[in-house]
Amino acid sequence: IEKASGKSYWQFLDERIFKPLGMRATSNTDPQPIVPNRASGYEWKNNRFENRPVLLPAIAFSAGSFLSKAEDMAKWDAALYSEKLLKKSSLEQMWSAQVTKDGVALPFNYGFGWFVDSYHGHRLVQHSGGTPGFSSVIYRFLNDKITIIILTNHGDRVLDQLAVDLAGIYLPVLKRPEANPDPDPATTSRLKDVMSGLLTEKYESASLTPEMRSFLGTASGKALWKWIADHGTLGSFVFSDQEDRGDGQVLRYKVSLGGNSYWFSVLMTKDRKIVQIYWW
Repeated sequence: IEKASGKSYWQFLDERIFKPLGMRATSNTDPQPIVPNRASGYEWKNNRFENRPVLLPAIAFSAGSFLSKAEDMAKWDAALYSEKLLKKSSLEQMWSAQVTKDGVALPFNYGFGWFVDSYHGHRLVQHSGGTPGFSSVIYRFLNDKITIIILTNHGDRVLDQLAVDLAGIYLPVLKRPEANPDPDPATTSRLKDVMSGLLTEKYESASLTPEMRSFLGTASGKALWKWIADHGTLGSFVFSDQEDRGDGQVLRYKVSLGGNSYWFSVLMTKDRKIVQIYWW
């Protein structure tokens, strides 16, 4: 961005996005300015909350150094339903999942800065994020024109289950069943064993596609499952629902980690290899 525009990253965002959309409360996380109602960040450690310092813009840069509030994020969301920021063709490209050069699905359906998914035909683009002391998520059900934005000052937590549940409260067709009769208990048991192995770094790789095995061997893959493991010990693993998708099937579960409930989905091929596991 800086090379193409000849401006600093923050100046470019301010001139091209924040000011045109009236996002007056959005800026970088520079700790020097006095910002009314600026939230402090916390993290739960050793059974108590601890302060977390601000992640400086020079460190996190474009990965996560924003101050904002829900009202400003709602203005940005509204702009994404128009062509105020980007052409419709650019938005569609941004929300199209990338594949390998051989057309094989990657370990995540990811476009340009957005995870891409659907729930029984309801198109979804979303992203979560976290820095020391803060966590956030945005879920956009495109065809339903429902957006869930959650900003918290609790460090680096999975919030996706809250976004999923809030969407289901507003639009019941998006509500996930707490439990359903399990059509294949053996597969559920196997998937629970796989997830348990991923959380303890002792998984059975034969259950995974080559692309998934490759991802789990990367620094990003290892850090991802370390982050999920930090949420606590795996408990219940309850079947919620399933849907056919392309050449495979998505199985969804309500999973307990550290006594708290989360939604997890597993995409499997017809020969029951695991293509993707994701926390929504």
